Amino acid sequence: MKNALILLLTFITALSFSQTTNPDSYKALYESRNKSDINLYYNPLLDYYDLHFVKLDLEVSDETTFIQGNVSLHANVVHTLDTIILNFSNCMTVDSVFINDLKTSVSHNNNHLQYIFETPRAINDHIKVQVFYRGTPCGYGVTNAKNFSWDKNVTWTLSESFHAYEWWPCKQVLSDKIDSAYVFLTCDDDLKAGSNGLLTKEVNLPDNKKRFEWKTNYPINYYLISYAVSEYEDYSIYAYPEGSDSILIQNYIYNSAGCLDFYKTGIDKTTELIELYSDKFGLYPFASEKYGHCIAELGGGMEHQTMSTMANFRFYLVAHELGHMWFGDYVTCASWQDIWINEGFASYTEYIALENLVSKSDADNWMKSAHTYALAEPSGSVYIPFEEAGYESRIFSYALSYKKGAALVHMIRHEINDDELFFVCLKNYLAEFAHSVASGDDFKNSLEKNTGLDFDPFFDQWYYGKGFPRFIAEYTQLNDTLFLNVNQYTSSSETPLFQIHVEYKITFADGDTLLRILHSKNIENYIIPLSRKITSIEIDPENRILKEYGIVDSVNAPGSNSSLYKMYPNPANNIVQIIFNLALHNKLKYVQFFDLNGKLIKFEKTHSDYLSVDISGFNSGLYFIKVISSGNSYSGKLIKQ
Repeated sequence: MKNALILLLTFITALSFSQTTNPDSYKALYESRNKSDINLYYNPLLDYYDLHFVKLDLEVSDETTFIQGNVSLHANVVHTLDTIILNFSNCMTVDSVFINDLKTSVSHNNNHLQYIFETPRAINDHIKVQVFYRGTPCGYGVTNAKNFSWDKNVTWTLSESFHAYEWWPCKQVLSDKIDSAYVFLTCDDDLKAGSNGLLTKEVNLPDNKKRFEWKTNYPINYYLISYAVSEYEDYSIYAYPEGSDSILIQNYIYNSAGCLDFYKTGIDKTTELIELYSDKFGLYPFASEKYGHCIAELGGGMEHQTMSTMANFRFYLVAHELGHMWFGDYVTCASWQDIWINEGFASYTEYIALENLVSKSDADNWMKSAHTYALAEPSGSVYIPFEEAGYESRIFSYALSYKKGAALVHMIRHEINDDELFFVCLKNYLAEFAHSVASGDDFKNSLEKNTGLDFDPFFDQWYYGKGFPRFIAEYTQLNDTLFLNVNQYTSSSETPLFQIHVEYKITFADGDTLLRILHSKNIENYIIPLSRKITSIEIDPENRILKEYGIVDSVNAPGSNSSLYKMYPNPANNIVQIIFNLALHNKLKYVQFFDLNGKLIKFEKTHSDYLSVDISGFNSGLYFIKVISSGNSYSGKLIKQ
């Protein structure tokens, strides 16, 4: 019966492996109606001190979310301070509070702890706050569930983005990373409790209890502090990045027969991924401690620093949460408006993993899927407007923050057009903002320093702008010249243009070539010397650009038995191309433009085989064209948009 169950689970996992489902689907479910840095969570006094150490010493269980214990916070004053504030839920009971080891009375209202000093504290003063408390957290900060397949209970935390205050007194400000943290967890001695950093000691206690003492000496953001507790077994392996000592990968898996065998292949992939990412992005940022996983019953994964909480070990999920160790944990978004710094880049690490460890074809299919999600939001922006930055369903929009975010990173790689330089840019950006926070503009400025390129237009349109482009192209070939007209339309009127390099695959009977051209206007007219006979043209053949479509139509060059000219595009905005019949080669041609009243409004003459006419001064509407040459004439119509 157990073998049958394992086969069934294997089948289910195989199905999920092939799907690029949201690795963080649960995050968007936790809807907050308050802004992360405003209203409920933000008080200006939070910026008056800087946290440098936190110790959580808690009793936890796999059967309930109830916790009790104490938290100590050490801080330095950075602005004269008469009142200290901590974020902490009113659902929890505060038993006592000590300020600098003296028991004091504090107020606990509106999800804040507040203490007013008799004498204001001066800059550089040290403050220690210790809070003893207990209770069952409200909200989503701590969850308990049972896995019926493996017959285990599990309790785990999830603080991103606004839920740390639900289970421990904290400072919910992204810009203030805690320099180091201890997480001591006491539970029944048949359980294991996983957390951040290194497990420095397991202490046997009376009454069949055990304390797990985890310590991290790396800076950590408030929402990345975590724990998970269950009847786990420890499966530890090692990665060996080039030029580095071995890195511990510590995994807490349900201690049930068959569980480790079921997940082992997926877990073991972590070694290759750490080695790959260390090569591409720089050494694993927490190499002197560990990386690891705690399995739990959430909807995907959560990148808790050095020990991700995982629902399973699908390749995409392991790749994504590990990618966060660089993009999200090592360097964290400066505000929730810039979640791209976390989720867009971590999503792109899935592409990097597929490209290097599976196949380019699988990576390309991943990007096609990403585009499909992003194209479902024709008015969406990767950057989150201020007024939307408190809604978790918006912060964790799968289409925008994850998939469109990844597409932007891919397009930046395309714009740089030098893979070695692209990965140098990522390494240098991470080094510049190591163990700190960054915004989208910070990344842009780093790119510009490392490439010498101007990324202002790209970010204005692709990061802050909305939607995506659509391309319609027409081409014709006359003798040894290619005439290519490309129109760009956009899905959102708020962003009328997306400036980007576009590749065109030109196919001939005996091969093909690739043209790379900067598209910087809505209508581009290119005249390109090209003697070989063209059979077809394809826009963006490698699917590097997020676009709804790229349509190419061939406009046959006029032959000896056709009309006097061909004209495109029609309708036109600013420029119209006229290509003359080969029978008129080197002959004088007169071209006249008339309005609906028959008034001549433009006149051109040429001996050339083609003519480019600027009609930007025309009003929108219908016009008549007359071409006269060698005693013959031909009339046509033109629509000016």
